[in-house]
Amino acid sequence: MGTPSTDRQTLDEPAAVRFTGTGVPLALRWRGSIWQVIGEPMQWSSSNSWWEPDTTPLGGSGSVITTRSWRFRAQTGPASPVLEFDISADPRWQGWRLHRVAGPTGF
Repeated sequence: MGTPSTDRQTLDEPAAVRFTGTGVPLALRWRGSIWQVIGEPMQWSSSNSWWEPDTTPLGGSGSVITTRSWRFRAQTGPASPVLEFDISADPRWQGWRLHRVAGPTGF
């Protein structure tokens, strides 16, 4: 038996995310629906140098920017398809951004 077909969509749009009291994603509003997180979300972070021209050695200094990311599966209800979402937050922008959605063909 083969694996089911999947589609993946790369995005860069604001994400309206609700979190539990401990900071774990609980739900995401996307395309007019509330997607409830199911299973255990995965969290990671990455750091990059960010050079600010006014503060670099020839006129300033650099700083390290840490981006926080989550990947989770979610669905709108018990009979809806399960999609996988990637979101991230970076101190250079306000709020969370949705970067990737993957799931069954035809979402």
